[in-house]
Amino acid sequence: MMSDYLQLAMIMPFILYHFLKVSHIKSNNLALIQQRINIQRSDLVPKAIVKCWVRVAKTMKIAFDDNFTNEKYTELQRCLEAEMIILTKVI
Repeated sequence: MMSDYLQLAMIMPFILYHFLKVSHIKSNNLALIQQRINIQRSDLVPKAIVKCWVRVAKTMKIAFDDNFTNEKYTELQRCLEAEMIILTKVI
């Protein structure tokens, strides 16, 4: 079941990149995300959402890796911190 979530997280940026448009996002949510990530153009909001999903996918890839080293733990820590920052801005 977890591998299904991992696969979904990995393909979600691709799906969003190709199909998510500004018109698919409610105007009040669009304005809120725009304000949080401090951008002027609303057409950059879908790119920020895709960037968020990319960060989630990278974090999940590291979290479900078969073997861990100290470097992997450090990388996982950095990814989790970056994910926390971007998730609070986008969601």
